[in-house]
Amino acid sequence: MRRTKRPKRVNPAMPTVGIDLGETTSHATILANDQAETFEFPMSEDGYALLKTKVALDARIAFESSGTAYPFWRQLRSMGYTDLTVAHPAELAWIVKSKKKNDRVDSVKLARLHSVGMLPEAHLLEREEQITRDLLLQRLKLGQEIGRLKSTIIGYLKREGVYQGLPDSTNHFSALRRNSIRGLSFGDERDLVLSSLMDRIEFAEKLADQFEERIRQRVKENDDVKLLMSIPGVNFYLASMVSSFIGDVRRFPDADHLASFFGIVPSERNSSSIKRVGHMSKSGPSEGRWALSLMVDTIAKYETNVRAYYAKAKARTKSGKMSHVLTMKKLVRMIYTMLSRREPWRWERESLTERKLADLKAN
Repeated sequence: MRRTKRPKRVNPAMPTVGIDLGETTSHATILANDQAETFEFPMSEDGYALLKTKVALDARIAFESSGTAYPFWRQLRSMGYTDLTVAHPAELAWIVKSKKKNDRVDSVKLARLHSVGMLPEAHLLEREEQITRDLLLQRLKLGQEIGRLKSTIIGYLKREGVYQGLPDSTNHFSALRRNSIRGLSFGDERDLVLSSLMDRIEFAEKLADQFEERIRQRVKENDDVKLLMSIPGVNFYLASMVSSFIGDVRRFPDADHLASFFGIVPSERNSSSIKRVGHMSKSGPSEGRWALSLMVDTIAKYETNVRAYYAKAKARTKSGKMSHVLTMKKLVRMIYTMLSRREPWRWERESLTERKLADLKAN
């Protein structure tokens, strides 16, 4: 979960440290009393020991979010450092474009930006939050894989001219149809192809069930998830996905910042009196936008007020895509209000919410 924070006031007398992380060796710059000291240290126990001898525990430390950021962050916390800031990599793209691009220069820039409170920040997940997010994302990927496999099997059966002979069913993969597919016999290697496709889809479905159960157990006592489940059509999985990206809603000053985090605000390029507004920025997590988009589609099936808002937006913009984005922004504003005020969905159907919560607890 990432967002850019507003600049904050800092104490100029406090030592500020910028660290450019590397896989094996990192560079650190300490700014204190108008003096700068740069040194390198290995990413090992000896390196961390060296870091501790040079950097005071009360120093303000900043480093860029990267593949090594999580283990480095945990290591520093275990060593007693508490004032840790992770820089947003996208906002620091200008470092890469610098004519003096090297690790030492980058650590100096990080330290100087942080010393004046101008460092765009990122957010790292706590261990339990990270585990929950991983479970959700893996379940999402399994769902996508299952969808692709189903399309592949249907296409294969149609190509071989046997799809129309399957039993009628509103569910393409009902138990009746699965048994019928398993009973097909071509008398050659096509039987191996079809059986392997069916084996893969059933294996993926079993894994998906295991992930769903673990997610269910983790979110049973999550109050934010319960609030989001008060929205008609939103189950525990979809509520958990959106909640995992938002985290503590107090991280965001207002709903606009939350919408910006998800990347559903238009990009802007302004010059003098000319204002240019482009397409959706898509600067946030793609999985988060996917969850919000799915949530809009799902809610619209059950909630007339959301459908009405979408229809008005479409009539005004003459664009189905733009009206969908506007409805996503409207939903984000409502979610922000729900989580910040600790209130259920404005048009909640209490009996439906109670059934969903009872089902969550029963399993």
